[in-house]
Amino acid sequence: MIDLAYLALRNTRRNARRTIFTLISIMIGCAAMITIAGFISFSFEGLRETTIRTQLGHFQIFREGYFERRIADHASVLIKDAESVERAVAAIDGVSTVTSRLTFSGIGGVGNATLSMRIIGVDPDRETELADFEIVMDGRNLRPGDSDAGVIGNDLRVGLGADIGDWVTILTTTVDGVFNAVDFQIVGVVQTGSSAYDAVYVKVPIGIAKRALGTDAVERIIVLLNDTDLVDEVAPRIDAALLSNSIKEPFEVRPWHELAEFYAAVVALYTGFFRVFTAIVAIVVVFSVVNTMTMSVLERTSEISALRAMGASRRVIVAMILIEGAILGALGAVLGILCAFGISAGIDWMGGIEMPPPPAMSQGYQAFLSIQAGDVMFAAAISFAAALLSSIVPAFNAQKISIVEGLRS
Repeated sequence: MIDLAYLALRNTRRNARRTIFTLISIMIGCAAMITIAGFISFSFEGLRETTIRTQLGHFQIFREGYFERRIADHASVLIKDAESVERAVAAIDGVSTVTSRLTFSGIGGVGNATLSMRIIGVDPDRETELADFEIVMDGRNLRPGDSDAGVIGNDLRVGLGADIGDWVTILTTTVDGVFNAVDFQIVGVVQTGSSAYDAVYVKVPIGIAKRALGTDAVERIIVLLNDTDLVDEVAPRIDAALLSNSIKEPFEVRPWHELAEFYAAVVALYTGFFRVFTAIVAIVVVFSVVNTMTMSVLERTSEISALRAMGASRRVIVAMILIEGAILGALGAVLGILCAFGISAGIDWMGGIEMPPPPAMSQGYQAFLSIQAGDVMFAAAISFAAALLSSIVPAFNAQKISIVEGLRS
């Protein structure tokens, strides 16, 4: 077998130009798969962390039945004993922040301008980490001790024609159905990354939200972890903490990925695109290697016949051609991996690639490649398998060559 592999390796060097072009096609295909996968992984990571730290947290805790009754009977699914839940969850290893939120919708106005708003009541003392991905365009974010301050989205600021220091009056209804109004002073304007969200986004201290709804309860409890990779590990601990004797209310816990509908749609779109791209690359590699191996077999008809005449079996001929294809696939995959890491290093050296705002987003970003070991192995396996499988037809054609006609030619 060693002699056969050595012979196959020498055969790949006989027509160096054709072999080089074949290796280049395999290399480009492999490198393209790795770089595209790296870009997609980077996009997923950025969108995931933005979604977690500006909107969802890693977990959200709701009163049992919240999703079934939140519209018809919102008051019945508010959490009344939020402090007990927060204390129990905050004691879990891996949890960095536990905070309550109370959200509601209303009509807000500045002067003669009025717009629909989605108001989020937060605890400023615990919201520092959750505001990491908000970009402050003007003014400041909420600070511990704020009581009558508020932050609005940049698109909402444009619609209202408001400025820092203006007072906003929000009209809504309490949990008992009574009309109510609250005021807050704009202290900051932010961008969350989503233009649609920024057009309705208002963040105020949770005390204002409680006054607006006429309740001391909260809607949900947000849990932020030290690392997103801890989600699966911490989930059963939160369930166990909520079953403790000190907590009387029934709850349900939802991890961030069950609530992030937009993120799930983006993942599905990009994953489908990558599958189509992988299929195209595999087809290109197959045709390239088939062409190379077929031409190689035609040029060596007399040599293959001589090997057969000296006692080489058909199986040996097939094995020799397949080994040639495997060598091309392995070398092309290695070159593709090196090329992909070179491209990634070049992008890092340039400081990333400036990207325009994605659909429904309000700001662009600097793109990098987040190359994962699994993506590298997948691309290398596809490149190698495509080269090996495309050698099958030329290999079986080679073993069918007639000894007499081959020697005569």
